[in-house]
Formats: sequence, structure tokens, C-alpha cells
Amino acid sequence: MKKFKVLILMIFLSVIAFSQDNSFLIYNFKGNVSVIENNAETKAKIGKILNSNTKIKVSAGSIITMVCDQAAMFTINKAGSYTLSQFKDSCVTHSSSMSANYFRYVWNQMTSHGEGSPGSNRKMYMSTVGAVSRSVNNIWIDPRLDTINYSSGSFPLAWKSYSDAKEFQFYLYDKPDATNPIYKTTTKVMQVPITSILKYMKPGNTYYWTTAVKGETNDETKVLSYTTKEAYETVLNKLKANGPAYEGEAEQAFRIAFSLEDARYLSEAYQYYLKAAKLKSDIWLYRSTMMSFKKDYDIK
Repeated sequence: MKKFKVLILMIFLSVIAFSQDNSFLIYNFKGNVSVIENNAETKAKIGKILNSNTKIKVSAGSIITMVCDQAAMFTINKAGSYTLSQFKDSCVTHSSSMSANYFRYVWNQMTSHGEGSPGSNRKMYMSTVGAVSRSVNNIWIDPRLDTINYSSGSFPLAWKSYSDAKEFQFYLYDKPDATNPIYKTTTKVMQVPITSILKYMKPGNTYYWTTAVKGETNDETKVLSYTTKEAYETVLNKLKANGPAYEGEAEQAFRIAFSLEDARYLSEAYQYYLKAAKLKSDIWLYRSTMMSFKKDYDIK
């Protein structure tokens, strides 16, 4: 009897899901693709929201990828005219939570022009946003820097100060409970480039860093994992493989950048944000997110 009730509930939920009207967002397209609404035909436009009654006309050799209801993605690559209600079954989420979070982020940003600073709320859609800082001294380090995975590129280890101090001390350790740093330096700027400390580290090892106002101490350390190129390539190839059936180079770069940032590969994420913004400078989301990333992590 219990199994029967569960079956009935599942059928009921399925009926509700398929009776709901879906919304679709144009994520990317190539070639000649048009939208037919209220008997009026216009060219497809990235970021446009459509309902289930809208028709999509795909010419021979053309292709379009769409996001449905913020969390699922599908591609139409066969010439023809389609009513979007035909793709209701494609709106069922089969993606990982990471992919679903990315789709929701893109949907939100492309449909909320003028609401806040574009690209500034990425961490709302990420699974690794960092812990609340426990620091009780004059230094504040963004929680998103709690753990950094690093393989290559230039990226700053940055912080803020609550005081008017002019000098700061930076410490790098090879163990979480070490008392003697393997490297330390005094600086007048509130950041240290990772490239400047690479000679003290070896790929495949994990390190710990902190900073303090000169003459003070700070026992709150952050993790810096210096991953091997092979380990990073494994992550990158998996992200590339998890993309939709069709994805332009700029769209792929932006998706990978978002995913790498969530995986704490911040230096590498920045390179992909730059790539996306350069490839399609007319897509405001790509450039605004890149600029927001630079601001968040104090990249000069």
C-alpha cells in the first residue's frame, strides 16, 4: 500500500511538472536562426526570454542552444520550425548541481539588467563561497581566499586592513601548524603575487599563508594548494566535456571560468573570464563579470 501511494505521488508530481508553462532563454546560436512570436518573425538574440508558444526557425547548417527554466540546457541542430512546447521533456534537470548553478547564474544575469552590479553576485550561485572570517586583528582576508587551487598564471594574495598601518608582514608555511615560515617578507602594498613565491613551493604540495600588520600577529592561515599541471588538466578537460552539444568558444570560456572560480582555481578562472570578454566584447555579461572578478580579488 505504501509503495502504491508513493507511485501515485510520483505520477501526480509528474503531471504538475508537465502542465506548467516553461520559459526558455537563448544561450547561444550559430547561423540563421529566427524567433516567431505573435506571427512576427525576428532574428534570434542571445539573452532573449521565450515562452512555450514561441516558434524557433532553424535554417540548414544552423544551430541553437537554449536554457530552460534556469536549470537545464538543450541544443537544436536540425533545420526546421519548432514550437518550444515540444521541448518540455528537455527542461527536466539531469545536470550536476554545478551545471544547474551556472545555468541559474546566466539566466539571472541576462534577465536582470540594471539590478545591482552585473557579475557581482556570482558567489550566490557557487557551492564554495568560503567560511566566515574569524580574524580579530587588524587584517581582513576575503573568505573566498580561504582555499586557493593554483596551477599557473599571475594572481594576487590580497587583504584589507582596518588600521592605518603602512607596512605588513606576509608569511608562507609548509605545514598548517608550523611556527617557522619557509618565506616571509615585509610589504607596503596589501597583496603578494603568487608568482613571487613560486620558488619556495613545489607542485603537488599544499601551503599555508597569512599576513599581519607589521609588529602584530595573525594566527588565521589560508590554504594554497599548488596543484600539478596534470591535476589541473584533468579538471579542465572534465569541464570542457560537460558542456552542451553546441557551445561557442566565448560561451565555453565563460562557463569554464565560472566553474574554475567555484573550484577555487582563481588564477586560471581569470584567464578564461578575460578570454570570454575578448572573444565577445559585445556581450555585456562577459565583460562586466570579468571586471567584477578583478575588483573582488584586487587584480590591478
